[in-house]
Amino acid sequence: MICDGLNRRAFLKTAGATSLATALTEVTSDAAKAAELYGKMPTRTLGRTGLKVSLIGLGGDHVGKPAESDSIAIIHRALELGVNFFDNADCYNNGQSEERMGRALEGRRQKAIVMTKVDQRDAKGSRETLERSLRRLRTDYLDLWQFHAVPTIAQLDQILGPGGAMETAEKARKEGKIRFIGLTGHFDPAVHLEAIKRYPFDTIQMPINVVDPHFKSFRKTVLDEAVKKNVGVIAMKALGFGRILSLKAANAAEALRWTLSQPISVLVSGWDRLEVVDYNVYQAKTFQPMPEPEQQTLIARTEPFKGIDIEYYKGRP
Repeated sequence: MICDGLNRRAFLKTAGATSLATALTEVTSDAAKAAELYGKMPTRTLGRTGLKVSLIGLGGDHVGKPAESDSIAIIHRALELGVNFFDNADCYNNGQSEERMGRALEGRRQKAIVMTKVDQRDAKGSRETLERSLRRLRTDYLDLWQFHAVPTIAQLDQILGPGGAMETAEKARKEGKIRFIGLTGHFDPAVHLEAIKRYPFDTIQMPINVVDPHFKSFRKTVLDEAVKKNVGVIAMKALGFGRILSLKAANAAEALRWTLSQPISVLVSGWDRLEVVDYNVYQAKTFQPMPEPEQQTLIARTEPFKGIDIEYYKGRP
């Protein structure tokens, strides 16, 4: 499961942070004021859920890494700027991400669409995790609960089979503890295709970035089918953990714009500093769809970067 590979995220962190710091110079030093004044945050509908979600959402992993006061300030800043979609997972930073988000959203819960993920594939383990997540997030319900980082058909079989985690999800939905059910994955688009074929998932989360079309592509094999089935699409890895920037496959502005130009519902982005919040919100509020010829030119330019140098998470189950 993806949280077993957090040491690889740590390996990538320095390159990603440095390149994004450079990217921040692409807008004026007054990006914070621009993010505040430019207008309302654009929203899209999250598939069949009917939820109106901000064009860009806050990723739970990164926000759990700074000092606690900084984490809470980042979440509050995102809310102030119109972000309403909040991603998390039970394993992020050993539960610290959920705990901090719970504290930050206390008294503000009605303004947020809260999603977290579960790594256990069985009914018993997933139920224990769900109850723990609810306590950490200081809420009595989740807007969305997703099976986290499902890499193989065998794990999908376990989730959907007798005694699997889907039994917990369906029971919890009847109890009012979760509203919608989803699935995420990084490794193999074939798993996503099989998932939405076998079960009416409300949402599905996947990597959508300017390098993805060249190798084990979620954009080419899953996205359109999910849209046809009215599954809410949550995009992630728009900057490939910063590797798209550090390896100079694309700059931040064009990479974000390309991902936002796809038929997704929301892009989840990792923010560990207030400046990064402002930059991403600025990009979302000033977003204009990228014309198709420009998209094709950009994708042709990123072809030399195909494979696992950037998208390392596609190189292992």
